[in-house]
Formats: sequence, structure tokens, C-alpha cells
Amino acid sequence: MIADNRYKQLDDLRNLLTTVTHPIHMIAEGPATAINWIGEQFSSRYTLQKENHQLRRENLQLEGEMLRFQSLEEENSRLRMQLGATLKVGERVTLAELVGINLTPYKQQVTLSKGSMSSVYQGQAVINASGVMGQVIQVTPFRSTVLLITDSLHSTPVRIRGSGVLTIAHGTGHIDRLELPYLPDSANVRVGDLLVTSGLGERFPPDYPVARITEIPAAGTSGSVIATPMANLSQDRQVMLVWNIDNALELPAAEAAAECVDTHGKTPSCETPPGSDGQSDG
Repeated sequence: MIADNRYKQLDDLRNLLTTVTHPIHMIAEGPATAINWIGEQFSSRYTLQKENHQLRRENLQLEGEMLRFQSLEEENSRLRMQLGATLKVGERVTLAELVGINLTPYKQQVTLSKGSMSSVYQGQAVINASGVMGQVIQVTPFRSTVLLITDSLHSTPVRIRGSGVLTIAHGTGHIDRLELPYLPDSANVRVGDLLVTSGLGERFPPDYPVARITEIPAAGTSGSVIATPMANLSQDRQVMLVWNIDNALELPAAEAAAECVDTHGKTPSCETPPGSDGQSDG
């Protein structure tokens, strides 16, 4: 050992042994290296999928919030005042998933993944990134049923953007078809005109895109003007439930009851919140 330390006589042998055993070390380290590499790949893939999903949700919500503003850009403030289409900001939306769909000619409905536990209420407007889809007609704690605008029992108060004509768009039982049977002969409508919600009936907030006119009967012939819904009712999986300003500012039932109790322990009369008949939605 003293000779080796002083004269380095065993260096050649040591180097030879290191070269010979190197493949053995590589084989021994292989499984650990492979496991670490696989773990890094799965971690990176999961992180990217999570970020991508979050970005899609945020983008969809932003598109929904911008729907009305896109339709209002082409109108001036004077026309809005004449038509009574007041610009209200502050509406909020929440996302929901489609968990069931029924598109028969006699019933066009979808089921959503949220119900009264998420504050969904009957009559609530439902939209997607392209336009109005329908309204909630039934609510349970964890599910809600939406009647689509194309259902033969559904009617949507609309306004023809540009001319300002108010009318009703009826469902036909066909997923890509609405009828406007009440348009007067003097109405100046053209193929391509956009229909937006008028706000009448207080079911749908005003100025959301509904449909675009695609067929006009020839002069002197019977028939209704036909429009195609803007929303893709048969394919979109994510939708948005819309709260208007009044509903958005409502207190939950427990908080509202607490607000009704005065400081002396007496309960003054309180108004029933809009859309409530004193019974549970569910």
C-alpha cells in the first residue's frame, strides 16, 4: 500500500478494473434512472393537462361574458335608448357540464351537472360561447333540466338587431331551426339578420345572440321566417348559467332571514325575493 501510494504502481490495474466494471455500474443504475425519467414525464404531462384545462375554462367564461358586448358594438347609444335596451353590466355566470341530452322532435332538453346546491333556479337562462341555449325548467339538489330554445314548447322574445323589430322565436322540434310566425309583412328583414334577446318577459337578459335568419318566404306565399340558432345545441359539452343583476345580489335564504330580524328580536315583514314563491325549487 505504501509503494502504491508513493509510486502509483497499481494505477494501471485500477484504471483497467474501472473500465471493465463500468457497464455493470450502468446496468445497476438503469432501473433507477428509468423510473426517475418516467416520473418526470408523467409529472410534466399532468401539469400541462391541468394548466390546459384551466385555461379552456377561463377562456369559455370570458367568451360568455363578452357575448352581449359583441352584439352591442354594432349599435349606437341613441338606438339603444329608443329601444329601451339598457346596457347592464355586472352579470355573472357559472360553468356546468352536460350530463344528459334528449333531442327528439317532441322533447328537446338537456341535463346539467349543477342544481339547487349550486344556487341554480327555475327560469335561469343558459348560454354557451356562441349564444342562448335555453332556460332551466326543473331543479334538484345536484341536477337541473334545461328546455332548449328549439323545443316546440319554447318561445323566446327576440329583437332583430339593426331594424329593432320585436318578435317571438318559436321552437320547431328541430335542433337547427326556429320560426318567427308573428313578423308583420312590413318588417324589413333580410337573410343574415341577427336575432338577440329583447329582455321582455325577464327570463333572458337583453342583447344575447339567439339565432340568425336563414330563410324568408317569397312575397305572396304563406310560411314563416326561419332562423338558425347561434349556439351549437347538439355538440357543446360545457354551458353557462347566467345570473342577472337582481339575482346576483340576492342573499342566500339563511342570510336573508337574518337580515329580516331587527335588533329587538322582532321579524318585520320582508319582501319575497324575485322568482321565489315561498317553496323550494327542488
